[in-house]
Amino acid sequence: MADTNLVYPYEFQGGTKAVASEVNANFEAVKSFAGGINASLDELRTAIADLKNKPTREMFDIYYSFSSNTPAGAYPLWTGETITHCKSLYPDFWNKLNNLVSLGNVVSVTQEEYEEKLEEYGQCAGFYIDSLNGHVRLPKITRFISGIDELSQLAAEENAVNTAHTHNLKAYTGSGNRNAAEERYLGSGTDNSKSDMFWSDTTDIENTAAVVSQGEEEGHPKNVRLCLYIQVANNLGELSELDTAAIAKELESGLIALENAYTTYSTELNKLYAKVKQDILSSSPVVKDVRLEVTPEMFKSDDTYEEYPYSADIEFEDASSELIPTVNFNLAESQSGNYAPVAESLDGYVRIYAKQIPEQSFEIASIILQ
Repeated sequence: MADTNLVYPYEFQGGTKAVASEVNANFEAVKSFAGGINASLDELRTAIADLKNKPTREMFDIYYSFSSNTPAGAYPLWTGETITHCKSLYPDFWNKLNNLVSLGNVVSVTQEEYEEKLEEYGQCAGFYIDSLNGHVRLPKITRFISGIDELSQLAAEENAVNTAHTHNLKAYTGSGNRNAAEERYLGSGTDNSKSDMFWSDTTDIENTAAVVSQGEEEGHPKNVRLCLYIQVANNLGELSELDTAAIAKELESGLIALENAYTTYSTELNKLYAKVKQDILSSSPVVKDVRLEVTPEMFKSDDTYEEYPYSADIEFEDASSELIPTVNFNLAESQSGNYAPVAESLDGYVRIYAKQIPEQSFEIASIILQ
C-alpha cells in the first residue's frame, strides 16, 4: 500500500519572510501525501470489489475443469494426492472430514485397503486419514462416476465396463437360402454356395457375451477426459479458510477508517495552507499585475475621511485586513488630486477614497500589499 505519512520538510514562523523553494517543497509533500492516500483508497476499493465479485467454493465441492492449472485451495482427484500436515494446514477441512467420517457420510479406508482398491479397481473412492501424523490421502478417481440407488453404495468402486448380455440368433437347419442380414452376420468367410440350407424362423440360439475384464477398453462408451478437483479451502488462497464476507467487511472498515483519516488530514491541510499563505502575505509583497478597472458605479458615500467622502472597493483575492496596500494610479488620476494617498486592505478587496465620484471609468496600474 502507498505511503500515507505526511511529513513537512519546512516549518514557517509568522512575520518572517518565506522562501519560495521551501514553500514549494511543503506543497510537494502535501501533493505526494494526497497521491498516496488516493492510491491506498483505490487499492482497498479494488480489493473489496474483487472479493465481492470472486466466486467461492465450499469445502468438499467436487468439480470438473478443462484447465490443468489447479484452482487455489483445490487438489486433484486423479492422482491419489496426499495432503501432508493437513491437520495444521487445513484445520477446518481436517475437522469436517473426521466429523463426516464419524457420521458415516464419508468413506474412510486404511492404508492397506487403499492400496488393495487401487490394485483391484485402479481407483479408490475413500479417504485415508493418518490420525497419528495429521496427513490425509485424497481419493483417486480415474473412471466413470455414476449416481447411487441407496447410501450403502456410496464410494463403491467398479472396474467392469460391460455387463453380460444376450444375443438371440436364428438356428441353422441345413437347407434353404440365407437373407442379406444373415450373411452379414456370418461374415464373408462363410461358404454361401449351398442353396439347400435355410434358417429357422422359430428356433433361437442364446449367445451370452463375456464380461470385459479390467483394463480392456473395448466396450467403453464415448467419453471426455477432464480434470477432477476437490475443494479443500475456499479459492481466496491456498492456505486460507477465512470467509470472504468477513474479509470484505474487514477491508470496508479499513477503508472507512482511512477515508476518515483522509478527511481529518484534509482539514489540517486546509489550515496549513491558510497559515502558510498568511505567512507569505505577512512577510512578502503581493503585487496585482493585471490592470484593474474602476467604474463610477463602484463609488459610494463614506465618512472615514472628511476630505474624501466617497470610497470604492476593488476585488483583490489576496487582500486581508492585516496588510497595507499601495495603490499605483495612472498619471492622469495621480495628478487629478481626486484620490486619497492612502487606501485600506480588507478581506478580499482593497478600498480607495475619492473627493468626487469620477465621471468615467479608469484603470489602476497595480496594487502592492505588504
